[in-house]
Amino acid sequence: GYAPLDGHYIGNSAGVPRLGIPQLKMYDAAQGWRTLDKDMIGQVTAWPCSLAVATTWDVRLMEEWGAAVGREHKAKGANVVLGPSVNVHRVARGGRNA
Repeated sequence: GYAPLDGHYIGNSAGVPRLGIPQLKMYDAAQGWRTLDKDMIGQVTAWPCSLAVATTWDVRLMEEWGAAVGREHKAKGANVVLGPSVNVHRVARGGRNA
């Protein structure tokens, strides 16, 4: 079963301190930080998906959205956001179009 550990994210990679390579703490949640940690309940934002943001054609809004998502993930300890929903949207027939 799935048993998350404190400080673990969706994907982790150990760092190599002697080479100055930091640990990777990857998270897959560009629409918002998903958590099972009871201390974070009420501490996360549900962001609109990137496809919805893109349909605004508002470059300034897209930049603000991306910066805000990045700030939230960084504040929660992640240093990599995986696949921010680029060309991945669902179709009703079951699956993705890409």
